[in-house]
Amino acid sequence: MSLMKFVARSALSAMFISGGIGEFKNAEHMAPALDAAKEKLPGSVRSAADAADSALLVKIDGAVMTVAGAALALGIKPRCAAAVLAAQLVPVTFVGHRFWEAEDEARQGQQIHFLKNVSLAGGLLLTALGGPGKKKA
Repeated sequence: MSLMKFVARSALSAMFISGGIGEFKNAEHMAPALDAAKEKLPGSVRSAADAADSALLVKIDGAVMTVAGAALALGIKPRCAAAVLAAQLVPVTFVGHRFWEAEDEARQGQQIHFLKNVSLAGGLLLTALGGPGKKKA
């Protein structure tokens, strides 16, 4: 792996490694946000979601973010790691940054975080779709 690819992948994965460790360590404090999001789910989906322990789901999400982020940074199955992170980012973004429900400054802050995650997802999709691979002759 070239130095520039390592730097680029490390930069892209830094947020996931840091955020994943934070989620894993602070799952009990973050679980209420997930509980609040569960309230807005439609009937059958909500029943399934309510059966799951929110703190455990936050810990699992944190572990996935940390492991996939580290794999991306180190170039271990980077396409797969980027795809996992992109897929993980969708529900996290819609649960964690519901800017359309906030007002004034909180709305602006949540919208910035929402769009930041959309941008990260774009970078991850580029990595997943066009990552390393030998060009065919």
